[in-house]
Amino acid sequence: MSDMVTIVGTTELEARIRVAVIIEGGRIIPVWFELTDKPSRERVFVKKITYRWTHMEGVAKILNFGIWDGVNSYCLSLNTKDFTWELGIAEDSPFPSSSGTSTWRFHRDDD
Repeated sequence: MSDMVTIVGTTELEARIRVAVIIEGGRIIPVWFELTDKPSRERVFVKKITYRWTHMEGVAKILNFGIWDGVNSYCLSLNTKDFTWELGIAEDSPFPSSSGTSTWRFHRDDD
């Protein structure tokens, strides 16, 4: 039996990002991401993938990764139809969001 966790919400950022991944054993593993709109392009390195889950948006399968950089929690989402990434900031407690609050259920990643 796997642990179930409820995420109270994520705030999607209106930023272009670039993500470095490793594909190992048929799994995508994010290594780092950077905001390409920022002049500094500071890389955020993934210290731990905390959760993985998928959902559908129309015909597109979306792969979601809850990640932690040692300080902040993020949500990286890969649209497998057009191979674009989206970035969100995730928290364990409610916070104001321009798009409202969403509830997601997903499995803890034990890797």
